[in-house]
Amino acid sequence: MGISNWEIHEKECYQYLRNTFGQDAEFIHHGGSDSTISDIEVRPNRGQSFWIECKSPQAQSGQFVAIPKDGKFYFSERNKSLPELSAYIIGTMNRDFYRYSNAGTAGIRLDINSDTFAFWIKNMYKKKGVKFFITHSTTGKYVISPLDDISRYYSLSAIFRVKKSGSSNVAKSSQEMVAQRIVESLNVSASQIEYGVKMRVDSPLIADKQKIEINGYVYMFSKTPDGCFIIRRLSNTNNLNVIFSVSLKNESGLSEDSFRSILKG
Repeated sequence: MGISNWEIHEKECYQYLRNTFGQDAEFIHHGGSDSTISDIEVRPNRGQSFWIECKSPQAQSGQFVAIPKDGKFYFSERNKSLPELSAYIIGTMNRDFYRYSNAGTAGIRLDINSDTFAFWIKNMYKKKGVKFFITHSTTGKYVISPLDDISRYYSLSAIFRVKKSGSSNVAKSSQEMVAQRIVESLNVSASQIEYGVKMRVDSPLIADKQKIEINGYVYMFSKTPDGCFIIRRLSNTNNLNVIFSVSLKNESGLSEDSFRSILKG
């Protein structure tokens, strides 16, 4: 398996920012498949640090799980977003519960004003310290836009559909067993496996998004910017998810001089 398109996009955006504005700020690429943090940390020479989120011209931009029970949807306690952000959306779906509860894997688009989606997306990314989006458009332009003006630059939509629930770190109690199977099945040396909160493998024999089944669970290797791989256990359950998406519609963005002025404070 080669590098994925979204990884290429992230690296292109990072290189552009560093090459164009590197004299005014330090840019640190985090990214990867860890959705709990944003993609690029910005440390201006003067002023406070912030984050920039990389978005492909069409991209997902957050999600939350809604649990059906007794003819209503409820906000899952496992969601990382705030329930008050999702209350209006869940209330709208509850008024047509039967239709939405049969969304299936194809999904049903939410017929709700896009201002509601903008409110949810902005608040979710602000929790991560994000102030700007950057998109490398299909015409080759790098579009930097303020998060607060997301509706000006992107078309926003949301769909409700069945989706595999997320992944989790390998439990410490299972790490030795998982490591043994990886060594036996993938010809990885035990010395290349690192234990901890996040179990890691440093081996050229592993490919990004490669999967291995161990004791009824599927484990996936996710490549990090330093070339190592985080091992995550994929869930065996399906959930009903509200999934938000953005699509670039306005390539004007901030000029390089305008963004440079922001960095200089």
